[in-house]
Amino acid sequence: MCPSCYILQIVIPETPLWKLFLKQFLGFLPILIELAAIVSIAVQDYTDFGIILAMLVINACLGFHEEYKAKKSLDELSHQLESEVAVRRNGETQQLNVKELVPGDVVLLVGGTIVPADTQWIKGDTVSVDTAPLTGEPIPRKYPGEHGDIILSGTTVVAGECYGRVMRTGEHTEIGNAQKEIMADKTVSVVSVFQKKIMLVVQILVSVSFALVIAVLLVQGLAYDGFKINVSQTILDALVILIASIPIALPLVLQVNMALGASHLATTYNAVVTSLPALQDIASMSMLCSDKTGTLTTANMSIITDQIFASDGFTAEEVILYGFLCSNADKKDDPIDRAIVSAFNDTGNSKDGYVQTEIIGFNPSVKRVVAFVKSGDKTLTIAKGLPAKILDTEAGAPDDHELQWKVDKINDHAFIKSVEATDTDLSSSGYKTIAIAVCEGNARELGDAAVWKFAGLLPMLDPPREDTPATIESLHHANISVKMITGDHANVGKETSRLIGLGTNVLPGEEMRNAPSETKNDIIWNADGFAAVLPSDKREIVLVLRNHFGLVTGMTGDGVNDAAALSAAQVGIAVAGATDAAKNAADLILTEEGLSPIYGAVLESRRIFARIKAYVVYRVAASIILVLTLSIVIFVTSCAVDSLMIIILALLNDVSMIPVAYDNAKATTKPQLPVAKTLVLQSLFYGLVQAGLSL
Repeated sequence: MCPSCYILQIVIPETPLWKLFLKQFLGFLPILIELAAIVSIAVQDYTDFGIILAMLVINACLGFHEEYKAKKSLDELSHQLESEVAVRRNGETQQLNVKELVPGDVVLLVGGTIVPADTQWIKGDTVSVDTAPLTGEPIPRKYPGEHGDIILSGTTVVAGECYGRVMRTGEHTEIGNAQKEIMADKTVSVVSVFQKKIMLVVQILVSVSFALVIAVLLVQGLAYDGFKINVSQTILDALVILIASIPIALPLVLQVNMALGASHLATTYNAVVTSLPALQDIASMSMLCSDKTGTLTTANMSIITDQIFASDGFTAEEVILYGFLCSNADKKDDPIDRAIVSAFNDTGNSKDGYVQTEIIGFNPSVKRVVAFVKSGDKTLTIAKGLPAKILDTEAGAPDDHELQWKVDKINDHAFIKSVEATDTDLSSSGYKTIAIAVCEGNARELGDAAVWKFAGLLPMLDPPREDTPATIESLHHANISVKMITGDHANVGKETSRLIGLGTNVLPGEEMRNAPSETKNDIIWNADGFAAVLPSDKREIVLVLRNHFGLVTGMTGDGVNDAAALSAAQVGIAVAGATDAAKNAADLILTEEGLSPIYGAVLESRRIFARIKAYVVYRVAASIILVLTLSIVIFVTSCAVDSLMIIILALLNDVSMIPVAYDNAKATTKPQLPVAKTLVLQSLFYGLVQAGLSL
C-alpha cells in the first residue's frame, strides 16, 4: 500500500462562517428574544418587531465577532504545523511537507531544523538539541546520550547533523497531541463562570415572568373578556410582561464593560486581551499554575556569584576571571559561555593584560574546554568543565584529549571530599556547576611536569525575574495560590521555588503520571509544584484543578510545551517573548517583561466584576419592578401599558447604565465567585421594595 495511505496528521475542524453566524441565534436569551419578535409580527406590531429584531441582530454580531477571532487564531495555529523536511524514501531523497511523513521514513536533521516527528537517531553527529519547547530546560541535550536516542517532535537541532527514522507522527507525538487538544478547545464556545451565573439568574427571572404572562393572558382574556373584545391586544398586553423581564441589552452592556476593561489593561499594563470571557474569569481565579523557564525565570542561565566556591589561594573574582579567559565571547548561542562572559562583565573588572591565544573547544566525550592565555611574558593554561573531569581527567574512563592531568591536591582526601560535598550540595539545590583549574605555563609543553591547581566552582542557575518574588507575594495577598509546573529537574524547581517564595514540595512529574487514579487528584492538590513534566502533564494538572476541585484556574507560560495547558485553563496567560503557539492558545498576552501585569489584571478584573455585578443586580431588580407592577395593574384594572413604551423604557434603562463601566469600584482581596442565589435574593429584595413603593 502507498505511503500516503498511512499519513497521520492533526485533523483541523472546519466551521463555515455562515454556520458561525447562525449559531449566535441559538441559546436561552436569543430564543426568548426571537419568541418575542415572533409574537410581535404575529399580531402585526411592526414597530416592536423592528426594535426587537435590531437588538437580536446586534447581540448576534457581537457574539460572532468573538467567535470569529477564535477561528482566526485556530487557522493561524494550523498554519504553523506546515513546513518541509528532507526525507529519504524508497532510496530517493525528496522535500516533503511534514504532514506527509509516515513511520519508517528517514529524515535529515541539521542545525536549525525543528524536528518534525518523534525520530530515532540512526547515524551522524552527536547532535545538540534544544528541548525547551517540551522540557523547559535552558541547556540543550545531546543525542544519542543519557536521554536515549529518540528525539521528540517540536524540539530544535542546535548543532550537528544526523539521519533519523520517523517513529511517531502527527497527533501520536507528545507535541502533536497537545496541538490537537488546543484545536479542540478552540472549537468550543467559551462562556465565563460569571456569565453562566448571570444567565442562570436571567433564566430564573424569565421563568417566573413566563408564569405571570400566562396568568395575565388568562385574567385579561377570561376575567375581562379580552379574548372576545380584541385577541391581538390581549396577547400584546401579556407580551409586555415577557418583554419587561428580558434584559435585551445585557450582552451589549457586558461587551462594553469588557471592552473598556481590556482597553485599560492594554494602555496601563501592556497586556492584550484576546478572550473577553477570560477577563471576567480572572476576577474569580483562585489558582494560578505557572511554567518556570522564561515565565518565573529569565530563561538565561546565569552565574550565581554569591554561591561561587573558591579554593584556598583563589578568590571568587579570580574564579570568574579564569572562567572568562577559558570561554569564547563570540559563542552567543552557548548558554554556558554566555553566562560566564556576562558574569565577568558584571564584575566591572578589566581583562587587560590577558590574551587568549588558543582554545580547544568542548567535546561531549572529554567534557571540558582548555584555553591558552598570555599574560605579559607568562603563559597560563586554563580548563573548565565537568568537576570530576577537571579534578582528574581519567574520572569515569580515560579519554582521548591531548591534555591529561590530576590536580595537585588529588591525594588530599579532605580537600577532594570538600569539593565533592560542595558540588553535591549545589547540584541538589538545582545548580549546574562548572569547575575551573589553572596551570602556570603551557601545559602542552610542560607535559607531565604541568602542575594544575583547582580554582573553584561556578554555580549556574536560570535566575528568577526581578519582579517574580514581589508578584508571587501580591498574588498570595490576593488569595490566589500559585503552583509551579516545569519540565526542568525537580531540584532546580525546588531551588527556584525557594528563591521566589513558593513552597518547596515540588514532585517529579513521573510520580503524578504513574499514580493510581484514586490518589492522583490528591497528589496534584497537595503538591506545591511539579518538575520534569510533559505538556500533557501540565494540561492534566490544570484540568484536575479546574474540573475536579472546581477552581477557576489560570496558567502562565511562554513555550510550545505550555500551549495545551494555556488552552485548557479558564485564564491562559502568555508572557512577553512567548512563542506564537503559546500566544494563540492564550487569553491574555503580556507584551512587557515580568509578571506584574498579571496582578494588575487581577485587580482590574475584580473591579469589572464589581461593576457588572452592580449592573446585574440593578437590572434584574428593575425587571422585577416592571413585571410585578405591570402584572398587578393588569390584574386589578385591566389597564396595560403600550408594549413599545416598555421596550423603550427597558432600552433606556440599559443604556443609562453603560457609564457603570467608569464607576470607581474597588478591587476585593478575595477571588470574586458569583453565587446565583445571592444575586437573585439581592435583586428580589430591591425589586420588591421598589415595586411596593411604586404601587
